[in-house]
Amino acid sequence: MCPRNLTVLLLLCLFTLILAKKESYRTQEKSNSASDNSSRKKNENMPTTTGRVVGDAVVEKFVETLMSSERYLKMIEIVERKLNHLDATFHEKVNAINKYLAEILRIVKSPSDELLENSLKGLKGDLDKLKYSITSKEHQPNMRVDGAEYHVDSFMENRLSVLDTNVKNIMAGVDTIVSTINEVKNRQYARTFVKQEANSVSGVMDAATLIGEFRKTLREQKNKKCDCKMGRIDRSERYPTDCHEIQMQGFNVSGIYKIKPDEMEPFYVLCDLTTAGGGWTVLQNRFDGSQDFYKGWSDYENGFGNLAGEFWLGLEKISYLTNQKLYELRIEIETQHGQDGYAGYSVFTVGPELEGYRISTLGTYYGTAGDSLSYHAGQKFSTFDMDNDEWKDGSCSAEHGGAWWYKECDKSNLNGKYSLSADENRGQTIYWISFKGPNYPLTKTKMMIRPLPASKPIDFGDGNRKVRMKDVKVTYDMGHKHAPHRYDDHTRAEAFFPNYA
Repeated sequence: MCPRNLTVLLLLCLFTLILAKKESYRTQEKSNSASDNSSRKKNENMPTTTGRVVGDAVVEKFVETLMSSERYLKMIEIVERKLNHLDATFHEKVNAINKYLAEILRIVKSPSDELLENSLKGLKGDLDKLKYSITSKEHQPNMRVDGAEYHVDSFMENRLSVLDTNVKNIMAGVDTIVSTINEVKNRQYARTFVKQEANSVSGVMDAATLIGEFRKTLREQKNKKCDCKMGRIDRSERYPTDCHEIQMQGFNVSGIYKIKPDEMEPFYVLCDLTTAGGGWTVLQNRFDGSQDFYKGWSDYENGFGNLAGEFWLGLEKISYLTNQKLYELRIEIETQHGQDGYAGYSVFTVGPELEGYRISTLGTYYGTAGDSLSYHAGQKFSTFDMDNDEWKDGSCSAEHGGAWWYKECDKSNLNGKYSLSADENRGQTIYWISFKGPNYPLTKTKMMIRPLPASKPIDFGDGNRKVRMKDVKVTYDMGHKHAPHRYDDHTRAEAFFPNYA
């Protein structure tokens, strides 16, 4: 019953009691009026307050009872509100716990392992069909094309055999995974039968253990190396390692191609497929001064410019290129008056970043422009913000306005400032000391590499001089000091790259 209704009921009861009490007092007074006439006459002059006092006391008693009842009802109302709040909170907690338990039950009863097993079985079936298709093709090598007999070439047979081997390996891996799943399931079922009285929490722990064991087995299978790397059909095989391989594929037009050196992501290069037999990968190209070459270490390390115009390929790429095979270097130069020449070196290798991209190997010189690079053999690369030269009094890069394998300082400066006049940027232009000297700035330069034949490197020098391919340790000590501006024309080739027996 509502507290307000109870209060109204009590008030009605009290009002009824008061009316009844007054009515009884009136009846008693009437009945006793006859017997008390004499006493009333005697006491006419005295006030009659007995009945009135009793009635007032009864009313006060009922008022006190009513007030106490009202206070009690207020307390009941407060308690009822608190009970309603607790009941709502309890229902929310119960609903949350029910949802959590339902989720745990769903995880425990989830048939993910069965679905995975069915998927693997389906994959195995598809592989069986593919194997059968390949086998049927291998048993039918002769085909008819427009009435003539066509034989599958050896290359296609090798590819099919490699594909067959890979399919067998994949099938073996699928069988291993399926057997592992069955073994783990058997272990789980055994644990379930032993622990029948385990609660839902322990069931969740067993499921987590099951997942952990399965992941561990997959990692073990993943760590097993495949012996089918050689001949594997891979996307990376689409890219040649240099421009020489592009030429071997039948291309004979110079332009921009995509290559992928060993252990490096693919990138674009400019290929010269016509000069001196072609197959050249261009490292540097300058011809009109549109590109600023006075840049810092980061730019020279990563490369800059436009492959369709002037550019520097990048020291990191040059290092990867020259260390995957043995390469020869060809440098073509030309003045503004059309006088040209070239300098070639039978071997050219650039070291890694840890060595400052130094010229780690430089072979025998040949050509028409003279040797102005052997002086720099063994030197680290330097820029205006990375001084790796041997000049103690300053920076060769800042002094000569470029970036190069400076020593103390240079005999060539192919990354210097582009200028048509020697007086404009004296000592900082593009020059090749042995070709016209520093007073005749070069307007065109091109550096490019090409792999040597597989048998032995080309020896364009003296027939008695041979270059060893590996384990070459060279001391590039000139035996005398140079001034900061080194423009002496004489060079001693044996001092730059010694003879090898």
